[in-house]
Amino acid sequence: MRPNAPRIDPTDLGPVREFRACPIGLHSPALEAVLNILRTGTMGGKYCIICLEPHRKWVLARLSGIRGMPPVPVPGVEYDDLVEAEWDIFRRRWEAETGTRLPAEFDGPASPGPAPRNTGGEAR
Repeated sequence: MRPNAPRIDPTDLGPVREFRACPIGLHSPALEAVLNILRTGTMGGKYCIICLEPHRKWVLARLSGIRGMPPVPVPGVEYDDLVEAEWDIFRRRWEAETGTRLPAEFDGPASPGPAPRNTGGEAR
């Protein structure tokens, strides 16, 4: 959680449900406000995804926070589905910002596609 930053109400799960249903595309003003908080601020350590093969394979990474320094891949976390990658990043950033895990109703994949593969690296 960032000090002196706009806060996200961790009990307001409407934007979470909206993002889970449609992570890519146009969003409501409430979800846009949440995404602006999750995507801005201190970049060092912030989660991101790196595309290894277009439309096929992505990996979890962390931003260095230093201009010109590449993101650092998180060992063992790969995705076969961009929607799942976006959902995992959202969840991780939500937890970092609010200090709370999302309720169990948000466990599991966001779409019927393949779930992210955790190959022995950092747990979700």
